[in-house]
Amino acid sequence: MRQIQLVLLCALTLVLGCSGGGADGTTIDVHLSNANGLTANLDRITVGGEKEMLKNTSIDEAGNFTFSFEEGLKDGLYQIRVGAQKATFAIDNSDSDIVIDGDVSTFGEYDFTIEGSPAAAETARVMKETREVGSMEEFRELVGEVENPYTAAFIAFSALLRAGEDALPIHEEVVAGLPEGDPSREAYGEYVAQLKQQIAFEKSQRLVQPGQPAPDLELEGPDGKTYTLSDLRGQVVLLDFWAAWCGPCRRENPNVVKVYNRYKDQGFTIYSVSLDGIDNSQAARLTPEQVKIAKDNQRQKWVDAIAQDGLVWENHGSELKRWSGEASAKYGVRGIPATFLIDRDGKIAEVGLRGAASIERALQKVL
Repeated sequence: MRQIQLVLLCALTLVLGCSGGGADGTTIDVHLSNANGLTANLDRITVGGEKEMLKNTSIDEAGNFTFSFEEGLKDGLYQIRVGAQKATFAIDNSDSDIVIDGDVSTFGEYDFTIEGSPAAAETARVMKETREVGSMEEFRELVGEVENPYTAAFIAFSALLRAGEDALPIHEEVVAGLPEGDPSREAYGEYVAQLKQQIAFEKSQRLVQPGQPAPDLELEGPDGKTYTLSDLRGQVVLLDFWAAWCGPCRRENPNVVKVYNRYKDQGFTIYSVSLDGIDNSQAARLTPEQVKIAKDNQRQKWVDAIAQDGLVWENHGSELKRWSGEASAKYGVRGIPATFLIDRDGKIAEVGLRGAASIERALQKVL
């Protein structure tokens, strides 16, 4: 009976592959001609440049070296560095025995063969194909055909880092293809958010000038309602960017209140935009629960400051994103307090007003 049990156990072990071997781990065997005497490093990287060195090894006289991992490698991007040459590629967690063969002088140009990893082979192939792309539409089509999301993200980020607004749709598509919670998705997503802010700021420098239409804003107030700037058309509006944490803003608030009380019955009102909250870089370091707690705390400080400073008008809004919000980017706000006087037709009349006398002089012109 015991012999039968042993036979069945051995058979089951063979079927399940539990006896060990490549299926349980990852081995990367590399041969690079003319690499003898150098050292090789394997790094796990994220889109955006963060790097974690996993292993370092010497290269033998024939140009051979190996990286072995008993527990296997996770899905993601990996980079092999040999001397001044480096190549990045995606690896799938099902890859076990990967073989790379090439010459160290052309390794960084992806001029090598790779077997045992369809994901890595795809990265190398597409990296070479990007050299032949002649337009943004061709590049978008090439990236859209890539199967591995890490390869698509790495190639799009690397090739389009300085392409500006034209590349934004591609960036958004590849970020959406990365797994939720993945470090590459978080880093790439933060880059896209910063790119959007930069684009909005550059546009604001052209658009937010006296005589130009005021960009519209839709922001949630402390009462949970949405307040829309364009709904105030027909009144003269002082658009005021401030924050509870901003000392100069709090010192300026009595001047704003003074002007409001004097002219509120003559078709004048205020739309206050708070830059309280936490920015994207702070949020990225916190759990979702911690982000909620931090935003709730910031919201309360905003509400308290409204009451303490007597900002009695109804139109208050905030994204609770500090400097990562779209509102400040739309108006090119880089410092607060910042004010924009908007006439009854919704056009910007004056910018950068400070002090009750300054606000009042500009207001009398448009009232």
